[in-house]
Amino acid sequence: MGFARVWQKALIILTKQSNTALYVWEMNRLLILIFLLFSSLSFYGQTNYLYIKRGYHKVRKYTEGDRIHFLLKDGHEIRGTISLLQNDTIYLNDKPIPREEVAAVILHERTKKPFPADFKTMLLIGAGAGLTYVGLTLNHANESKEVLIAVAVIGYGPLLIKHFAGRLIYAIHRKKFKFKKKFHLQVYDLRVPARRGF
Repeated sequence: MGFARVWQKALIILTKQSNTALYVWEMNRLLILIFLLFSSLSFYGQTNYLYIKRGYHKVRKYTEGDRIHFLLKDGHEIRGTISLLQNDTIYLNDKPIPREEVAAVILHERTKKPFPADFKTMLLIGAGAGLTYVGLTLNHANESKEVLIAVAVIGYGPLLIKHFAGRLIYAIHRKKFKFKKKFHLQVYDLRVPARRGF
């Protein structure tokens, strides 16, 4: 039995009593009014956008409430949450910053990461590599030069790959968007301004 059929039967039962039918009609009108009220509020509550563009193409999008890190033209760095985007002004932690004053948006900061293993771990890896070298050379399975290279690669290779791969990935990724010729910043304001008088 479908929902529409159940609803129809419920209305038939309710309409047999005139007071109940009037009550149902009033409730339906009230529900429709509440639905229209909330839908109009949701349309009015659209957020504004801050776009980083390369020509006409959008490269990155920020909305109100997103965290961002700016480098201003006077050299100051400002980090914070976008509280409002309005009239080509970016309000960062409720402090207004004109769009023209922003020189760059910094995406990733360089943080000094230590080597993935401490001194004790390096000593343990060296001791394991030494024991492996002694075992393989005593068996006369391979030449000692090949064994030494294999032991060094197996022991220290993963640590070196982890350390230098992170640096390589950081070097390749974009760290900031500079606003000169290639990129520009656009505030997309969706709010309708309030009327001033008639």
